[in-house]
This record gives sequence, C-alpha cells and structure tokens, in this order.
Amino acid sequence: MQTRTKSAFLLLAVLVLGFAIGMLVSGVLHNRRMDRIARIRTGPGIVQLVERAVQPESEEQRAQIYEIMEGAAPRFAEMFQRTQEEMRALSDSVMSELEGVLTPEQLENLKEHMLMRRGRPPSDEWRGKERPGRRLPRDGAPPPHDGGPPPPAGGPPPE
Repeated sequence: MQTRTKSAFLLLAVLVLGFAIGMLVSGVLHNRRMDRIARIRTGPGIVQLVERAVQPESEEQRAQIYEIMEGAAPRFAEMFQRTQEEMRALSDSVMSELEGVLTPEQLENLKEHMLMRRGRPPSDEWRGKERPGRRLPRDGAPPPHDGGPPPPAGGPPPE
C-alpha cells in the first residue's frame, strides 16, 4: 500500500473512532442528566433540593422539612403524571387539527420532529425567548449583551 493510502485509512479510522467515542460520551451524559432529573422528582430528591435552598438551622427543622416534603411527594408525583397525560392529549388534538392543513410531507416532518423531542423538556424556542445555544439566567435577569444590536428600550427583544 502506498503511504498516501495508509494515511487516508489512518485518518478515516481516527475520524470514525472519534465519532464513536463522542456518541458514547454523549449518551452517558444524557443518561446521567435524565437520572438526576428523575431523582429530583422523587421524595428524597425534592427534600435535597429544598434543603440546599433553605439550609436548615437545626436538626429539628431539617426533620420537619423532611416530614412535610415526604408527605407532599405523592402529590407531586400524581400532579406530574396528570400533567404529562394532559400535555399528550393536547398534543394529539393539535396534531389532528394540523392534519387538515399540512401537506403529507410537512406532517411527516412534524411527526419526526415531535418523536425526536419526546422525553425532553420543552424549550422556549417556539415562543422566541431563547436563541440556540443560550440559556436564560436562573435569577430571571435578561441575558448579558453579546455584542449584537442593543435591545429596544421598554420593548420585547427583536426576533
């Protein structure tokens, strides 16, 4: 084999290996994130979240918080389940209405998009509040200025 051919095969092998490793790491990170979200939805996870936020001043206060949150955990779980079912029903209703408006190709594209998104929390992209790759600050403050045109005073940000 010529040196050029060997180099091309080596480069291709490195590219394929890098792609495979990237996919595996991405899957692991996604699974960890989903596990963390699932833990927060349970009683102990909610208790930890509240404890971190309020930092109990005594063991007595910690026990009272634990008791209250453990009592509320089944209600949180039931509310989450009911909300998921209602969102699924609303989504199915909207899809059936769109079937009369969209072309078969558009409908198929939308269904594929919805299947890809299933299981992920909804983003604000449909409402125009988020640009790709940007997250809003947790404190509700506007995102820092990034060098683009300044937002208009007193009005919503440009879309």
